[in-house]
Amino acid sequence: MRFARIPRMTRFLDPRQNYAETTIESEIRLDPLTGFSGRIAHFGSGARPEVDVESLNQASLTHGCPFCPDLVEQVTPKFPPAIAADGRFRRGEALVFPNLSPYDAHSAVTVISRSHLMRPGDFAAKHWEDALAASVEYFGAVNRAEHHIGYGLIAGNYMPMAGASLLHPHLQIYATDRPGNWLQGQIDAARQYYQTEGRIFWQDLIVEEKSQGQRYLGATGAVEWLVPFVPLSFIGDIEAVFPHRYSILDLNAEDRHDFARGLAQVLRYMSENRLYSFNIGFYPGESEQDRTWVHTRISFRGSFNPALNSADISAIRQLYDEPFTIVYPEELAQELRPYFAG
Repeated sequence: MRFARIPRMTRFLDPRQNYAETTIESEIRLDPLTGFSGRIAHFGSGARPEVDVESLNQASLTHGCPFCPDLVEQVTPKFPPAIAADGRFRRGEALVFPNLSPYDAHSAVTVISRSHLMRPGDFAAKHWEDALAASVEYFGAVNRAEHHIGYGLIAGNYMPMAGASLLHPHLQIYATDRPGNWLQGQIDAARQYYQTEGRIFWQDLIVEEKSQGQRYLGATGAVEWLVPFVPLSFIGDIEAVFPHRYSILDLNAEDRHDFARGLAQVLRYMSENRLYSFNIGFYPGESEQDRTWVHTRISFRGSFNPALNSADISAIRQLYDEPFTIVYPEELAQELRPYFAG
């Protein structure tokens, strides 16, 4: 397994040092599975600013929130009886209903909590455990009705900097035969890896990351946690791997519990380090034939220049489809590892 790094060195006359010649290091990395490239430029980003979450909260409530308990039962749609007998799926505070703006033929929303404003540190592991349980129950119902779900995708945009149009914590979930370009690229590469090596890539990845000890974080039950070699976010990603789970329907109660415990630790890290926003995405295969273990990415999101509300995705990511990050994964792993100790 190759963790390829291509160092780059830039030289210029630096006005900050009376135009003395200065060298700046950067790095191109190649993903060990797909070979996709990403760039790391470790320039100083300064201290992370505080975000006025309460102002966001007040602005978000100006016209009411369709996901809050006083409205959600009145304004959200219901599934047909063949999918859900009472129209929706419920587990704890989690509620699943059809998406009014669907991404595919089977497309739903999972509201995670009754509370409208949830800072990262406000979530309990049970919020996520119940949200996943209700989401998987929905996929199971689709499977019984259609005898097939394709890829059961679960994704979330938490807070506006991650692309959330509503502040209330929720997930988009959908069953589709088109898994998206990134996951399809992983599946194609995973099948090729299996043909060449005779083993599952993620099995070898966990062994290698544990051996190297640079990016591996620890395990919560059977779920393995690490910082990816090539991040997708400019301030870092966390990855969770579900060994021997190939489809979203393979995730059982113990898996969901173990994952939620680990995610709670990631969110605790966020709350203690002025990180307010993230994306989450589950990457399942369709079946064991995809040779892909279910895995999840949590991508921290922020702003290049908070004073200007500048987005953290620029041309290099949007138009060249190449991730760019300012945080070395090994350094992020060192910060996060204590949260998974013991």
